[in-house]
Parts: sequence; structure tokens; C-alpha cells
Amino acid sequence: MDERERKVKRIRYLVFHRASSQMEELLRGAVERLNLHALPEEDLNAIYEVVSLYDRDLEEIIYGRRKAEGQIRRGLELLGLL
Repeated sequence: MDERERKVKRIRYLVFHRASSQMEELLRGAVERLNLHALPEEDLNAIYEVVSLYDRDLEEIIYGRRKAEGQIRRGLELLGLL
């Protein structure tokens, strides 16, 4: 298994094992709409950054209480959450 495949599996794991069921549901729907295997490495990294966030931090960004920048912003855009 190569590094890219490991990253795709890790993204899926992080999405399906959230502390918050609301965040799990939100991220699951977003990730299932994407073909992670077809994304450029840069986009895959941005999504990985998003799903690696703690639920509370992610909620603050999604609900506009905190500004998303850089990779996080790109990842949220790709997921359709911004």
C-alpha cells in the first residue's frame, strides 16, 4: 500500500470515527460525494487537514465563529462546507 492509499484510508477513518455524531454525518456526506482517489495530492492534503481537526474547532469554522485559512479553507471548499 502506497502513501496516497494510506492517506485516503486515514481520511475515511477520521470521518467515520468522530466524537460528534453531527460532525461525522456532515463530513461523511461530503467525503462520499468525492472520489478521493482521483484528487490531486494537494487537494487530498487539504481534506486531510480538515478531517484532522478537533470537532469543536471544525464547528467554529463551519459555523463562522472562526476564520478558515490556507489548507483548511481549501479543504472545506472541496468538501462543499464553505
